[in-house]
Amino acid sequence: MRAPLKPGTDAGGFLVVSNNTGLEPGFDRRFEVQKIPGGPDEVYDAVSELLQSRHILISSPLPANVPLIRSPVRSVILKKAGGRFDPQGLLALEKARERTAVLGVFDNKRTRDDLEMIDRDHLLHSIRQLEESGLFEE
Repeated sequence: MRAPLKPGTDAGGFLVVSNNTGLEPGFDRRFEVQKIPGGPDEVYDAVSELLQSRHILISSPLPANVPLIRSPVRSVILKKAGGRFDPQGLLALEKARERTAVLGVFDNKRTRDDLEMIDRDHLLHSIRQLEESGLFEE
């Protein structure tokens, strides 16, 4: 079992768990990046461990449409929550795991770069939504 990462001094407790090889660790100083080798199942396993280690789910672990659900690339945002436990996050994660298992993952090496770019764009969109919500304090 992997130990959860301690948030960096600039990360403010925010963490991105991702298997996106195109996501650089310093892409945004407000986030610590935990790179996970493997596919969605390995990302889901790491997120599950963190949710059970006092983190809360900030972004959905399940992409919005079937082609992206079948993508081998996943990035999920979490936040260190002190003593809070996130049962809703665990339920959302298990639903994502089940849906991914039913639909399957299609890992086509020719489209991997495109899928990583789409995943990164979705991650950046989620970050913009967090900024608009006032969650970040500069």
